[in-house]
Amino acid sequence: MNRQRSTIKILAPILSLLIGSSCIFDDSSGYRYDRGSLPKTPVNLSDFNSEYDDYNSTAPSLGELIPLCFSTNRNSRGGEFDIIYMPLNVNFNRDSGILKVTNRYTNWEVFRDDYEVIKAGLDRIKTPGNEFGPNLVVEYDIEGYDFTLLYSTDITGNAEINFVTNKMRDGFSEPEPVGFLNSEFDDMYPTLGSGNSVIYFCSNRKGAHFDIYSVPVDTGTDIESLLTGSPTNRVSRDSILSSNSDDTCPFVLGEKMVFASNRPGGYGGYDLYYSNFENGRWGDPVNFGETINSEMDEYRPILVDEGVSPDQAMMLFSSDRPGGAGGFDLYFVGVEY
Repeated sequence: MNRQRSTIKILAPILSLLIGSSCIFDDSSGYRYDRGSLPKTPVNLSDFNSEYDDYNSTAPSLGELIPLCFSTNRNSRGGEFDIIYMPLNVNFNRDSGILKVTNRYTNWEVFRDDYEVIKAGLDRIKTPGNEFGPNLVVEYDIEGYDFTLLYSTDITGNAEINFVTNKMRDGFSEPEPVGFLNSEFDDMYPTLGSGNSVIYFCSNRKGAHFDIYSVPVDTGTDIESLLTGSPTNRVSRDSILSSNSDDTCPFVLGEKMVFASNRPGGYGGYDLYYSNFENGRWGDPVNFGETINSEMDEYRPILVDEGVSPDQAMMLFSSDRPGGAGGFDLYFVGVEY
């Protein structure tokens, strides 16, 4: 496969889409395009992929430079999975209408030292087992950036949810389990709901398949106290989001949740679904359709507020569909938000 950088590979398909949907001259700013747009069909993130399996990403929104962490078995040559970091640079040129997605800092070089410390945290969590489902929580104050990474590891047998943080300290803490989320079964893919008031995750604690669970938490405490505390509310299975099949990899941005499921009615293997939070509850899950899903597996979706389109979010996910670098590759697509 010709492994050119995505700055070259994605220009042709995206340029025509942007011109068709965004070619509106903005008299107030002097730019040719007054808004950006994201592609409606998945684009391979070739800058980030390898011949091995690359998936399980997390990317909290920090404008157009996004600290992207994802699981891959490239370093073990197809063996165990570790979590690695790369910068995700999303740039829409309002003069040319070209969208570039690269793994280089370029115009964001000033943030390199701030974000490269994430690698020290990832070194801290590396084990001979598998690390999956990274969720990076970013906080900023006058002293700089603090990072808290939630993830799962199966080093003790069953997968359990752990975290590390560099908040209020030099360097990263030792890995610590999030006790109130874990069970004797597999517990994975933690994500914080709107306002950090709820933690969602998936578990097979009730049987042979994975369901989506949640627990309300105290929003009046800092992230480390929240993760090491003992909530008064109990963990419960979400009967709307869960099915009699595997429902896994939940991720929440604002009032929208995305997840993967192999429930009946899909297009093949695992498909990607979404649910909107309205009137105090999650709506019935909706399949993203054949434009995004394929006859192969689509897995571990996340949503990113990438700062390009006012009515879309960037959804990153993994798929083993044909045409990639090998194994599971990372892709991105624009979805309504």
